[in-house]
Amino acid sequence: MSPPSFSMTGLPRRGRALGAGLCVTALLLAGCTGALGDPEGSGGPLPDDTPPATGGVARGIDMPGGPQYHRFVRLTNSQWARSVQVVLNLAAPPSLSDGFEKPVAGTTDFTNNEHLLSVNQRSWSDYQSAAEALAEDVTASDEALAEVYPGTDADGFIETVGRRAYRRPLTDDEIARYTELFDTGTEMSGTKSTFAKGAQLVIRTMLQSPHFLYRTELGETRKPLDGYEVAAKLSLWLRDAAPGDELLDKAPTLTTPEAIAAVAKTMLEEPTAVKGMRYFHSELLHFDRYATISKLGVPNYNESLNAEYEESAYLFFDKIFTEGLGVKEILTSTKGFVGPGMASLYGLEPSGSRLVERDLGPDRVGFFSQLPYLTLNALNEESDSIHRGVSINLDVLCAPLGAPAPNIPPVPPLEPGQTNRQRITRLTSGCGGSCHNQLINPVGFAFEHFDGMGQYRDEENGGLPIDSSGVYAFSEGSKSFADAGELMHYMAEGEQAHLCYAKKLASFALQRDVVPSDLPLVETLAEVSRGASGSVKEMMLELVKNDAFRTHMGGTL
Repeated sequence: MSPPSFSMTGLPRRGRALGAGLCVTALLLAGCTGALGDPEGSGGPLPDDTPPATGGVARGIDMPGGPQYHRFVRLTNSQWARSVQVVLNLAAPPSLSDGFEKPVAGTTDFTNNEHLLSVNQRSWSDYQSAAEALAEDVTASDEALAEVYPGTDADGFIETVGRRAYRRPLTDDEIARYTELFDTGTEMSGTKSTFAKGAQLVIRTMLQSPHFLYRTELGETRKPLDGYEVAAKLSLWLRDAAPGDELLDKAPTLTTPEAIAAVAKTMLEEPTAVKGMRYFHSELLHFDRYATISKLGVPNYNESLNAEYEESAYLFFDKIFTEGLGVKEILTSTKGFVGPGMASLYGLEPSGSRLVERDLGPDRVGFFSQLPYLTLNALNEESDSIHRGVSINLDVLCAPLGAPAPNIPPVPPLEPGQTNRQRITRLTSGCGGSCHNQLINPVGFAFEHFDGMGQYRDEENGGLPIDSSGVYAFSEGSKSFADAGELMHYMAEGEQAHLCYAKKLASFALQRDVVPSDLPLVETLAEVSRGASGSVKEMMLELVKNDAFRTHMGGTL
């Protein structure tokens, strides 16, 4: 079978400032780009004839990139697998997508971004062979085919399975062409029933159709998406799968913000939404890096801790989502999930073989004072103030850090009578920019009470007292703090962390870069986040009602 007559290709992107978790020397002496505050004209919507926006800085948060607003957005590998499960009514997603080509992480905030969802010769071959294998499997017997569609009439089969695959009813012309294809299939050789042979050819074709492989937004620019496009957009975000028959039945009613939010509210209580938010928080805070932690010469480190760290992080954010919590609790909660290997590092008694939620004490304010984050961002047994500072600036505050300097020295060993703070201050004093002095170092130094294993301490390097105080230049003004706990409370009370989380959530949901022209949306979501309850779920419900979600923003194919 030939590939579709068109293909969506992502455009190359400019390199971004390096994120935390890379080699420490690649982050030293980073410079600043842009300026804090609103650039002129960043707050309003784009005129219809305005080309796709490029990034900038708005309200103090970095908003880089260049959205293309593609009308066709290819399914991610995970969405493909779960959508196949829906279309063919399978018991579980097929594993065929495990071998598909994977997007290159790190060039966009999330790997579901439109820029990364191209189709090349390899991916087309993957889709083709997978479609053929699936069609063969589900038509291997009449009993297997009955799980896909219980009847034996071609018309009903084509309309039912076609609606699931295309995520909308087929047109008369599409039904006619699939009927012709079905009839062709019935004449093929083999021992299968006539119905199974026709169905096999139809399934092979549907699973290779661009109407299955791409989520579409075909309406006029600035006009609302139709109900089926909304249903697909909701389901692929909140369920990571194509809409099932029940949601497709409701699709024609999804024409108002209230109706969309009502359906989304129900979907947010489903287990699939928890899995989707795991994907979001994992990519936001780089949970995949826990498996790479390695400590040389650190006696209380064991590689088995890595799995505990990762699961602890997932469970923390699962709770944030499922219990109706939000950014404030991410930053200020003193509870975390502790495994048997982590307990002693927290100074707690073990409580069985499973990870359980424990009160970690007043020194552990927010997720970033917990072992997973602190141990990941460390140099063997020593704290790593640069990585800690860079990662929170980029991932939590969206601060506009620039690219690192071209010639970067390594971090020298601690000298006798020298604190880590003094060492890093000396190392970064010659960078000539404000990023280290005003942004990176103050945040990193706030966590100096935690060593390379995340254990709390009051002294370092032979009894030297620790200074974790600092001043940070937030978008709304500078704040002085005594330690990480006070810094986290300032972040929870201020606007910048809420704006940053809102920007990241919108980027994940919309599958594109979020830039200064999206500032009204980001501000609306941040206002919800800073509200009385300020839950992530409330932000998501506000997002689905916004024009940015429910209308087509314009752009190329």
